[in-house]
Amino acid sequence: MSDASLITLQVTQTWRGHGANYQVLPLHWAITFRTGGTDDQPKGTLYNVAGNIDTYCFEKLTDVPIKTHLWRGALTVGTIPKSNLPKMEQLLAQTPVVRHDPNWNCQNWVWISLRELRQKRELNINIDPELSWQILCAKMSRLLDDWENGDI
Repeated sequence: MSDASLITLQVTQTWRGHGANYQVLPLHWAITFRTGGTDDQPKGTLYNVAGNIDTYCFEKLTDVPIKTHLWRGALTVGTIPKSNLPKMEQLLAQTPVVRHDPNWNCQNWVWISLRELRQKRELNINIDPELSWQILCAKMSRLLDDWENGDI
């Protein structure tokens, strides 16, 4: 399969600021892939959970900037054949969204989605089999450190 027929999937994180008590809010995570733009200003498709604890819902955005002023890094997590993109999108749209649980957010949704994608072998999605919740969190944290240090 040629590289042109594969889509590179990433987990992209963005800054959300501080909460009511000035605590740093968890970074927002989304599953993304690039469709155009430049290296400095990539555009693409973004899948995420939007809203707040009471209104969370699945959201797909197309042809949007992936790297905004709130961007704090992106981790490549796998590839998928372009031909299987509609099936992947259907699976992402069906990934459960949890409301009214203060311990659940978009990061949980991204992890559950990646696990589901990895298990759907018929989609030929190549998600690192060694990737775990702990490893994903550690790598995303390192990306934030890299951003804060000016390395990315």
